[in-house]
Amino acid sequence: MSGHALVPPHGNAPLRLTAGCKVNLGLRITRVRPDGYHELDSLFLPLDEPADQLELAVLPDAAPGIAVSCDAAILDPADNTLTKAYNAYCRASALPPPALRIRLHKGIPSGAGLGGGSSDAAALLRWLNANSPAPLAPEALAHVALRVGADVPFFLRGGPCRVRGIGEILEPACVELPGTSLLLVCPEERVSTPWAYRAYDALVATKVPETGGGDLTNAAMQANGTALSTMPDIRTAATFCFRRCHALAMRNDLEEAVAREYPVISTVRQALTRYGAWAVVMSGSGSAVVGLIAAERAEEARAALTGDGWRTYVQTL
Repeated sequence: MSGHALVPPHGNAPLRLTAGCKVNLGLRITRVRPDGYHELDSLFLPLDEPADQLELAVLPDAAPGIAVSCDAAILDPADNTLTKAYNAYCRASALPPPALRIRLHKGIPSGAGLGGGSSDAAALLRWLNANSPAPLAPEALAHVALRVGADVPFFLRGGPCRVRGIGEILEPACVELPGTSLLLVCPEERVSTPWAYRAYDALVATKVPETGGGDLTNAAMQANGTALSTMPDIRTAATFCFRRCHALAMRNDLEEAVAREYPVISTVRQALTRYGAWAVVMSGSGSAVVGLIAAERAEEARAALTGDGWRTYVQTL
Protein backbone atom coordinates (compact mmCIF):
# COMPACT_ATOMS: atom_id res chain seq x y z
CA MET A 1 0.00 0.00 0.00
CA SER A 2 1.28 3.46 -0.86
CA GLY A 3 2.56 5.65 1.94
CA HIS A 4 0.76 8.69 0.53
CA ALA A 5 -2.47 9.20 2.45
CA LEU A 6 -5.56 10.77 0.99
CA VAL A 7 -5.58 14.49 1.85
CA PRO A 8 -8.77 16.39 0.96
CA PRO A 9 -8.44 19.82 -0.62
CA HIS A 10 -10.14 21.37 2.41
CA GLY A 11 -7.24 20.43 4.68
CA ASN A 12 -8.38 20.21 8.29
CA ALA A 13 -11.33 22.60 7.94
CA PRO A 14 -14.54 21.19 9.46
CA LEU A 15 -17.00 19.75 6.96
CA ARG A 16 -20.68 18.94 7.18
CA LEU A 17 -22.34 16.23 5.12
CA THR A 18 -26.10 15.78 4.87
CA ALA A 19 -27.61 12.29 4.68
CA GLY A 20 -31.29 12.03 3.78
CA CYS A 21 -33.52 9.02 4.30
CA LYS A 22 -35.71 6.69 2.23
CA VAL A 23 -39.17 5.20 2.38
CA ASN A 24 -40.48 1.99 0.85
CA LEU A 25 -43.52 2.31 -1.39
CA GLY A 26 -44.33 -1.35 -0.97
CA LEU A 27 -42.11 -4.24 0.07
CA ARG A 28 -42.62 -7.85 -0.97
CA ILE A 29 -40.46 -10.72 0.25
CA THR A 30 -39.86 -13.06 -2.67
CA ARG A 31 -37.91 -15.80 -0.91
CA VAL A 32 -35.62 -16.65 1.98
CA ARG A 33 -32.19 -17.83 0.89
CA PRO A 34 -30.44 -20.82 2.47
CA ASP A 35 -28.10 -18.39 4.27
CA GLY A 36 -31.10 -16.78 5.97
CA TYR A 37 -31.15 -13.55 3.95
CA HIS A 38 -34.52 -12.40 2.69
CA GLU A 39 -34.77 -11.37 -0.94
CA LEU A 40 -37.18 -8.55 -1.57
CA ASP A 41 -38.88 -6.52 -4.26
CA SER A 42 -39.46 -2.90 -3.27
CA LEU A 43 -39.70 0.66 -4.52
CA PHE A 44 -37.24 2.87 -2.63
CA LEU A 45 -37.90 6.60 -2.65
CA PRO A 46 -35.31 9.05 -1.24
CA LEU A 47 -36.51 11.91 0.95
CA ASP A 48 -34.69 15.12 1.88
CA GLU A 49 -36.22 15.10 5.37
CA PRO A 50 -35.68 13.86 7.95
CA ALA A 51 -31.89 13.93 7.55
CA ASP A 52 -28.73 13.26 9.54
CA GLN A 53 -25.79 15.65 9.64
CA LEU A 54 -22.20 14.38 9.70
CA GLU A 55 -19.74 16.87 11.15
CA LEU A 56 -16.41 15.69 9.82
CA ALA A 57 -12.92 16.77 10.85
CA VAL A 58 -9.85 15.65 8.89
CA LEU A 59 -6.72 14.95 10.95
CA PRO A 60 -3.94 15.05 8.34
CA ASP A 61 -1.12 14.48 10.85
CA ALA A 62 -2.67 11.42 12.48
CA ALA A 63 -2.44 7.79 11.38
CA PRO A 64 -5.41 6.54 9.31
CA GLY A 65 -8.40 5.72 11.47
CA ILE A 66 -11.84 6.95 12.40
CA ALA A 67 -13.44 8.08 15.65
CA VAL A 68 -17.23 8.40 15.69
CA SER A 69 -19.45 10.05 18.28
CA CYS A 70 -23.14 10.89 18.24
CA ASP A 71 -25.48 13.32 19.94
CA ALA A 72 -27.81 10.37 20.62
CA ALA A 73 -26.93 7.55 22.99
CA ILE A 74 -27.98 4.87 20.50
CA LEU A 75 -24.69 4.70 18.57
CA ASP A 76 -21.93 2.23 19.46
CA PRO A 77 -18.69 4.18 18.81
CA ALA A 78 -16.87 1.02 17.75
CA ASP A 79 -19.61 -0.81 15.83
CA ASN A 80 -21.60 1.43 13.50
CA THR A 81 -22.11 1.90 9.78
CA LEU A 82 -19.70 4.85 9.55
CA THR A 83 -16.85 2.81 11.02
CA LYS A 84 -17.77 -0.13 8.77
CA ALA A 85 -17.84 2.13 5.71
CA TYR A 86 -14.46 3.67 6.52
CA ASN A 87 -12.83 0.29 7.12
CA ALA A 88 -14.39 -1.22 3.98
CA TYR A 89 -13.10 1.69 1.92
CA CYS A 90 -9.63 1.28 3.43
CA ARG A 91 -9.56 -2.37 2.36
CA ALA A 92 -10.67 -1.57 -1.19
CA SER A 93 -8.62 1.56 -1.84
CA ALA A 94 -5.05 1.70 -3.09
CA LEU A 95 -4.44 4.70 -0.83
CA PRO A 96 -5.31 4.94 2.86
CA PRO A 97 -7.95 7.55 3.70
CA PRO A 98 -7.04 10.27 6.20
CA ALA A 99 -7.73 10.01 9.90
CA LEU A 100 -11.25 11.29 10.53
CA ARG A 101 -13.25 12.42 13.51
CA ILE A 102 -17.00 12.38 12.91
CA ARG A 103 -19.76 13.77 15.08
CA LEU A 104 -23.12 12.40 13.98
CA HIS A 105 -26.16 14.60 14.57
CA LYS A 106 -29.23 12.37 14.33
CA GLY A 107 -32.25 13.75 12.56
CA ILE A 108 -33.48 10.47 11.10
CA PRO A 109 -35.33 8.44 13.76
CA SER A 110 -33.63 5.14 14.54
CA GLY A 111 -35.63 1.94 14.24
CA ALA A 112 -38.11 3.58 11.88
CA GLY A 113 -37.36 1.75 8.61
CA LEU A 114 -35.90 4.88 7.00
CA GLY A 115 -32.34 3.66 6.40
CA GLY A 116 -30.52 6.31 8.44
CA GLY A 117 -27.42 4.24 9.15
CA SER A 118 -27.14 3.17 5.51
CA SER A 119 -27.54 6.76 4.34
CA ASP A 120 -24.79 7.91 6.71
CA ALA A 121 -22.45 5.23 5.38
CA ALA A 122 -23.18 6.17 1.76
CA ALA A 123 -22.53 9.86 2.46
CA LEU A 124 -19.14 9.00 3.93
CA LEU A 125 -18.22 6.61 1.10
CA ARG A 126 -19.16 9.23 -1.47
CA TRP A 127 -17.03 11.85 0.28
CA LEU A 128 -14.04 9.52 0.67
CA ASN A 129 -14.13 8.58 -2.98
CA ALA A 130 -14.62 12.14 -4.21
CA ASN A 131 -11.58 13.30 -2.26
CA SER A 132 -9.29 10.39 -3.08
CA PRO A 133 -6.39 10.85 -5.52
CA ALA A 134 -7.16 7.29 -6.66
CA PRO A 135 -10.96 6.99 -6.54
CA LEU A 136 -12.68 3.67 -7.00
CA ALA A 137 -14.72 3.03 -10.12
CA PRO A 138 -18.49 3.23 -9.55
CA GLU A 139 -18.88 -0.55 -9.71
CA ALA A 140 -16.12 -1.08 -7.15
CA LEU A 141 -17.58 1.54 -4.85
CA ALA A 142 -20.99 -0.14 -5.11
CA HIS A 143 -19.40 -3.45 -4.02
CA VAL A 144 -17.87 -1.70 -1.02
CA ALA A 145 -21.27 -0.22 -0.18
CA LEU A 146 -22.98 -3.63 -0.29
CA ARG A 147 -20.41 -5.04 2.13
CA VAL A 148 -21.42 -2.33 4.60
CA GLY A 149 -25.17 -2.91 4.36
CA ALA A 150 -27.91 -4.00 1.98
CA ASP A 151 -29.42 -0.51 1.59
CA VAL A 152 -26.13 1.39 1.21
CA PRO A 153 -25.84 0.92 -2.60
CA PHE A 154 -29.23 2.60 -3.03
CA PHE A 155 -28.17 5.68 -1.07
CA LEU A 156 -24.92 5.77 -2.97
CA ARG A 157 -26.79 5.83 -6.25
CA GLY A 158 -29.61 8.22 -5.36
CA GLY A 159 -33.00 8.68 -7.02
CA PRO A 160 -36.03 6.36 -6.88
CA CYS A 161 -35.15 2.74 -7.54
CA ARG A 162 -36.81 -0.61 -7.76
CA VAL A 163 -34.71 -2.74 -5.43
CA ARG A 164 -34.51 -6.52 -5.56
CA GLY A 165 -32.36 -9.34 -4.26
CA ILE A 166 -30.93 -8.38 -0.88
CA GLY A 167 -30.52 -4.80 -2.09
CA GLU A 168 -27.84 -5.31 -4.71
CA ILE A 169 -30.17 -5.25 -7.76
CA LEU A 170 -31.08 -1.62 -8.47
CA GLU A 171 -33.09 -0.38 -11.43
CA PRO A 172 -33.92 3.30 -11.89
CA ALA A 173 -37.55 4.16 -11.38
CA CYS A 174 -39.79 7.19 -11.52
CA VAL A 175 -42.79 8.20 -9.45
CA GLU A 176 -45.69 9.72 -11.36
CA LEU A 177 -48.29 10.85 -8.84
CA PRO A 178 -49.30 14.36 -9.88
CA GLY A 179 -51.06 16.45 -7.26
CA THR A 180 -49.90 14.07 -4.52
CA SER A 181 -47.83 14.64 -1.39
CA LEU A 182 -46.11 12.02 0.71
CA LEU A 183 -46.86 12.32 4.41
CA LEU A 184 -44.40 10.48 6.65
CA VAL A 185 -45.32 9.75 10.27
CA CYS A 186 -42.69 8.57 12.76
CA PRO A 187 -43.87 7.18 16.11
CA GLU A 188 -41.44 7.03 19.02
CA GLU A 189 -41.32 3.22 18.99
CA ARG A 190 -38.14 1.68 17.56
CA VAL A 191 -38.22 -1.57 15.62
CA SER A 192 -35.17 -3.79 15.18
CA THR A 193 -34.79 -4.84 11.56
CA PRO A 194 -33.43 -8.36 12.37
CA TRP A 195 -36.31 -8.83 14.82
CA ALA A 196 -38.86 -7.76 12.18
CA TYR A 197 -37.66 -10.40 9.73
CA ARG A 198 -37.66 -13.07 12.43
CA ALA A 199 -41.22 -12.08 13.34
CA TYR A 200 -42.19 -12.34 9.68
CA ASP A 201 -40.67 -15.83 9.43
CA ALA A 202 -42.50 -16.92 12.58
CA LEU A 203 -45.82 -15.61 11.26
CA VAL A 204 -45.34 -17.29 7.88
CA ALA A 205 -44.60 -20.59 9.60
CA THR A 206 -48.03 -20.44 11.25
CA LYS A 207 -49.81 -19.61 8.00
CA VAL A 208 -48.18 -22.06 5.60
CA PRO A 209 -46.71 -24.81 7.78
CA GLU A 210 -46.49 -27.23 4.84
CA THR A 211 -43.74 -25.07 3.28
CA GLY A 212 -41.72 -24.77 6.44
CA GLY A 213 -42.15 -21.00 6.32
CA GLY A 214 -40.20 -18.49 4.36
CA ASP A 215 -42.48 -16.45 2.13
CA LEU A 216 -46.03 -15.40 1.42
CA THR A 217 -45.54 -15.00 -2.32
CA ASN A 218 -46.20 -17.63 -4.94
CA ALA A 219 -43.77 -19.51 -7.15
CA ALA A 220 -44.76 -17.64 -10.30
CA MET A 221 -43.93 -14.32 -8.69
CA GLN A 222 -40.55 -15.62 -7.62
CA ALA A 223 -39.82 -16.93 -11.11
CA ASN A 224 -40.67 -13.84 -13.13
CA GLY A 225 -39.59 -11.07 -10.77
CA THR A 226 -43.03 -9.47 -10.43
CA ALA A 227 -43.55 -9.89 -6.72
CA LEU A 228 -44.34 -6.26 -6.01
CA SER A 229 -48.07 -5.91 -6.51
CA THR A 230 -49.04 -5.17 -10.13
CA MET A 231 -45.50 -4.11 -11.08
CA PRO A 232 -44.51 -5.23 -14.59
CA ASP A 233 -41.50 -7.43 -15.16
CA ILE A 234 -38.53 -5.05 -14.99
CA ARG A 235 -37.09 -6.77 -18.05
CA THR A 236 -39.84 -5.34 -20.24
CA ALA A 237 -39.00 -1.66 -19.67
CA ALA A 238 -35.86 0.39 -19.07
CA THR A 239 -37.46 2.48 -16.32
CA PHE A 240 -40.36 1.46 -14.13
CA CYS A 241 -42.84 4.24 -13.27
CA PHE A 242 -44.77 3.99 -10.02
CA ARG A 243 -48.29 5.30 -10.64
CA ARG A 244 -51.59 5.49 -8.80
CA CYS A 245 -52.56 1.91 -9.69
CA HIS A 246 -49.38 0.64 -8.02
CA ALA A 247 -49.90 2.84 -4.96
CA LEU A 248 -53.44 1.57 -4.47
CA ALA A 249 -52.14 -2.01 -4.50
CA MET A 250 -48.95 -1.49 -2.48
CA ARG A 251 -48.33 -3.57 0.62
CA ASN A 252 -45.48 -4.40 2.97
CA ASP A 253 -45.10 -8.09 3.76
CA LEU A 254 -43.46 -7.25 7.10
CA GLU A 255 -46.28 -5.02 8.32
CA GLU A 256 -48.66 -7.62 9.71
CA ALA A 257 -45.98 -9.28 11.84
CA VAL A 258 -44.51 -5.99 13.08
CA ALA A 259 -47.90 -4.41 13.83
CA ARG A 260 -48.84 -7.35 16.05
CA GLU A 261 -46.04 -6.34 18.42
CA TYR A 262 -46.26 -2.60 17.78
CA PRO A 263 -49.96 -1.66 17.57
CA VAL A 264 -49.02 2.00 17.14
CA ILE A 265 -48.42 1.19 13.46
CA SER A 266 -52.08 0.32 13.00
CA THR A 267 -53.03 3.42 14.98
CA VAL A 268 -50.95 5.63 12.68
CA ARG A 269 -52.36 3.89 9.62
CA GLN A 270 -55.90 4.60 10.79
CA ALA A 271 -55.06 8.23 11.58
CA LEU A 272 -53.53 8.80 8.14
CA THR A 273 -56.64 7.40 6.50
CA ARG A 274 -58.87 9.51 8.73
CA TYR A 275 -57.02 12.67 7.71
CA GLY A 276 -57.33 11.95 4.01
CA ALA A 277 -54.51 9.62 2.89
CA TRP A 278 -55.73 7.45 0.01
CA ALA A 279 -52.89 4.91 0.26
CA VAL A 280 -50.94 3.92 3.38
CA VAL A 281 -48.05 1.51 4.00
CA MET A 282 -45.39 0.87 6.63
CA SER A 283 -41.87 1.79 5.52
CA GLY A 284 -39.23 -0.93 5.60
CA SER A 285 -39.25 -2.82 8.90
CA GLY A 286 -41.10 0.04 10.64
CA SER A 287 -42.06 1.87 12.70
CA ALA A 288 -42.53 4.79 10.26
CA VAL A 289 -45.69 4.82 8.15
CA VAL A 290 -46.17 6.51 4.78
CA GLY A 291 -49.39 8.05 3.54
CA LEU A 292 -50.12 9.37 0.06
CA ILE A 293 -52.50 12.31 0.13
CA ALA A 294 -53.83 15.06 -2.12
CA ALA A 295 -51.28 17.88 -2.04
CA GLU A 296 -53.83 20.48 -0.95
CA ARG A 297 -54.69 18.44 2.15
CA ALA A 298 -51.16 17.56 3.20
CA GLU A 299 -50.30 20.43 5.54
CA GLU A 300 -53.63 20.29 7.36
CA ALA A 301 -53.20 16.55 7.87
CA ARG A 302 -49.62 17.04 8.97
CA ALA A 303 -50.66 19.57 11.61
CA ALA A 304 -53.32 17.20 12.94
CA LEU A 305 -50.93 14.25 13.11
CA THR A 306 -48.25 16.36 14.78
CA GLY A 307 -50.88 17.31 17.32
CA ASP A 308 -51.33 13.62 18.01
CA GLY A 309 -47.72 13.57 19.21
CA TRP A 310 -45.87 12.10 16.23
CA ARG A 311 -43.00 13.46 14.15
CA THR A 312 -44.27 14.24 10.66
CA TYR A 313 -42.76 15.23 7.33
CA VAL A 314 -44.27 16.21 3.98
CA GLN A 315 -42.73 15.94 0.52
CA THR A 316 -44.46 16.81 -2.72
CA LEU A 317 -44.18 14.09 -5.36
